Amino acid sequence: MTISKIDNLEIRKLTEDILFVHQKKPPFYFSCSDGIIILPKKRRNHSSIVLDLNIEPHLIDKLDDIYGPFTNYICSHGHMDHIAHVHQWETLGAKIHAPFPEHAHLLDLRNFYQGFGFFEEIDFSVINKFAKKNGYKECQEVTPFKPGLIFKFEDLTIETIPLLGHSRAHVGFLIPEERLFHISCLGFDKVRPEKDGFGPWYGFKECSIEQYLIDITQAELIFLERANFLTSSHSYIVKSPDKTPFIYMREKIAKNQELVDNAIKAHNLTNISMDTINYLLNLDIFFPKRKMEGYLLEIYNFWESGIIRKHIERSEFLN
Repeated sequence: MTISKIDNLEIRKLTEDILFVHQKKPPFYFSCSDGIIILPKKRRNHSSIVLDLNIEPHLIDKLDDIYGPFTNYICSHGHMDHIAHVHQWETLGAKIHAPFPEHAHLLDLRNFYQGFGFFEEIDFSVINKFAKKNGYKECQEVTPFKPGLIFKFEDLTIETIPLLGHSRAHVGFLIPEERLFHISCLGFDKVRPEKDGFGPWYGFKECSIEQYLIDITQAELIFLERANFLTSSHSYIVKSPDKTPFIYMREKIAKNQELVDNAIKAHNLTNISMDTINYLLNLDIFFPKRKMEGYLLEIYNFWESGIIRKHIERSEFLN
């Protein structure tokens, strides 16, 4: 099979009939995520299926012209970079599946606003601006599934793997027959081996560093025992038995803890309180917020305070 060229898309062949797709230049940082196209294969599946490929609508249309029709689309979780453009796959006729309860985020922006706790600190108008910047549009119908469900499309099996440190519904996808494991947003975000990223992200209250570490170990075992290829929402393709993604994710979490611990010691902070969180937040430990303004500043403050809170709760230097 010859790979068709589409401007602003990088399309890689993982197997003869499975493609990994990356939008090279997203319109905004939280607009897109890489994903998988499973093409038809004799005695397996008769139509194309998409896993978590959230790219701009005009690019979805071009993929449909070449590789469609697409009958099913499976979303990994309800963060903005995974839901903004899913409506276009629905417009083209795909049935949309998303994990409960975050499937509701694709149906109504207010569910996204409330489901991730923004409503506790941020006005809805802020999230509305954020959504418009990312091109978010609502889907008309989404079929929820419980994380851990095994999908069967004809003779194609897709296992959803709960990786709940990132969000309470976040899943990866394992295709056993093809020995392919897509870990979605678990935290391997190196677009090239030599390029660094942020690593695991846990800025909402529901996120858990402890669960993240469990998820990383689980994902590593699945990859080494059951897969030849590992893909992610924001990274290059990894071939087994390369452990780089898992070493990288653990080291990033440890480094984040070190950054917070060093700040606590340097500024002689003594207790876990909102004042401590706000003090550390103003140091721009993780994000360059001094360069931000308006709705983005509010959102980043919300996220970073969540990350800081989790690390100060784990710190040996605070009571």
